[in-house]
Amino acid sequence: MSNVSLESRERRGVRNTHNIISIIFLSLVALLALSFSVVLLIRNATIQREEDAVKSELEAITAEGHYTTAETEKMVEEAKNLGAEEEARTIRKSIQEKLENGDGTTSAIRSLFPDQMVVASSGRYYFFPILDSIEKHGFSADDFEINDRGLLEYKGSDTSFSFKSGIDVSRFQGEIDWEKVKNAGVDFAIIRAGLRGTTEGKLLVDDYFEYNIKNATENGIEVGVYFYSQAVNAEEAKEEVQMVLDLIEPYKVTFPVVIDIESADSDSARTVDMTSDQYELVAKTFCDTVRQAGYEPMIYGNVKSFTLLMDAADVDEYGIWIAYYGTPLYYPYHFDIWQYSSTGQIDGIDGNVDLNICVTDY
Repeated sequence: MSNVSLESRERRGVRNTHNIISIIFLSLVALLALSFSVVLLIRNATIQREEDAVKSELEAITAEGHYTTAETEKMVEEAKNLGAEEEARTIRKSIQEKLENGDGTTSAIRSLFPDQMVVASSGRYYFFPILDSIEKHGFSADDFEINDRGLLEYKGSDTSFSFKSGIDVSRFQGEIDWEKVKNAGVDFAIIRAGLRGTTEGKLLVDDYFEYNIKNATENGIEVGVYFYSQAVNAEEAKEEVQMVLDLIEPYKVTFPVVIDIESADSDSARTVDMTSDQYELVAKTFCDTVRQAGYEPMIYGNVKSFTLLMDAADVDEYGIWIAYYGTPLYYPYHFDIWQYSSTGQIDGIDGNVDLNICVTDY
């Protein structure tokens, strides 16, 4: 009986010990859970305080005119859209004004592409980037204006710059009174020496060449000469330039000897299928021969001549005589003579005559 009681007490003691250990373990777990909960509460409180601080700071920044990245990007996008709309309105208004003023479609299109030269030809438009590799003329739109006599004058701020007023003539002007022309303020004249036929290619001397160059020089007008070329190769260019050199030998020619490069307005013209390389070869052959003979070489043409027919960069070493009627000049590169009108009126000449301004001292 006593042995049974002893074993019973031992079993109860073991159970009690297990219970105590379980209680202690559970108490420790509860304590750890409580501690972790306290840590989480503290951490959450800290995060909340930091969030409140950041919000407060952002509100303060916003109040001072500063914005978050997202807000800034949104405002930039809105500004771009508004700017694009405003620019579109400005462009439409500009085009409308040009068309209403009778400037024409080409002029309106050109205003949209200030960094390119826009050329209209055969019902198409061509676009040529303005190159930094070619010297620019440097004149502004306000540097030239037409005076009360219909002559173009330089009105820029460069006091060291000087210019001369001139004309270019051919048999179409008939018999010119060169004394009156001189008294009208003409400083120089570019006289047509001859031409090549556009279809058969025959070389012709201008009917009034000798009369014009003789009387112009006798009246103190400086002269240069030009030849209307329809050469299709280097051999024909040499024929043309030799003809000109022979014609001018007896006279004092102080202004350039010019090759006129233009596309003939005829599908039957002998030059109709010429490439830019062929045009450039003709021009270079003519100009190099002129230079070798001791004269100043020059190429005459319009914007089309120096874009579609020739690459302006490839003939940049020669003098440039640009034809563009009206102001401001729609040609960005350097030039020496500007033919600005084909309907000029000069005392001593019946009818219209081409007017020019020279910006190079010869």
